[in-house]
Amino acid sequence: MRHRLRGFGWEVVCGWAILLACLCSACAIFPAWAEPPRGLDAPLETVTGEKLRLADYRGKVLVINFWATWCPPCLNEIPTLIQFQKQYQEQGLAIIGVNFMDRADRGKLSGFVTQWGINYPIILGDPKKIQGLGQFLGGVVGLPTTKFLDRKGNVVRSQTGELEPERLRRWIEPLLSAPP
Repeated sequence: MRHRLRGFGWEVVCGWAILLACLCSACAIFPAWAEPPRGLDAPLETVTGEKLRLADYRGKVLVINFWATWCPPCLNEIPTLIQFQKQYQEQGLAIIGVNFMDRADRGKLSGFVTQWGINYPIILGDPKKIQGLGQFLGGVVGLPTTKFLDRKGNVVRSQTGELEPERLRRWIEPLLSAPP
C-alpha cells in the first residue's frame, strides 16, 4: 500500500509539471492569451484613424463582423451589412467591421472600404488587440464571424459563416424592438 502511494504521488507531480510546461509554452506561442482583453472600454482604431470604444455604443444594438479581404463569404456579406446599416441605423443599429487575420495595410484597406462603399467603421490595428477583442466576445473560430450585442452590451448571439439577409433581419429586429 505504501509503495502505491509513492508511485501515485510521483505521477501526479509529473502530470502537473507537464501541464505547467504546456501552459507556459502556449502563452509564448499565443501571446494574446497572456494579456487579458480590456473589454468594452479598450480603444480601437478604425481604418480612418479614428478611435472608438465599444462602450460608446451602449444603448444601441451592435453587430460586430470579423472579416478579411481574402475571405469570399466575408465579401458576400458586405452588401447586406451596408444595406442593414442604412435601413436600421435610425432605430439604433450600429455595425462595426473588424479586419481580422488580414495582411492588408491601412492604405489598401482604406481603398477597399471606399471601393465597396462600406458605410460603417472598420477596425484595423494591432493583431493582439484584435484577437483579444475576439476572445472577449466569445471567440472567433472562422471567418466571417458575427457577434450580436444587445443595447446593454451583452453578447446575445454569434454566427460563424456567411449571414443570410433574412436570418440577419430575424435576429436584429427583436433586439431593436426590445426596451433599452
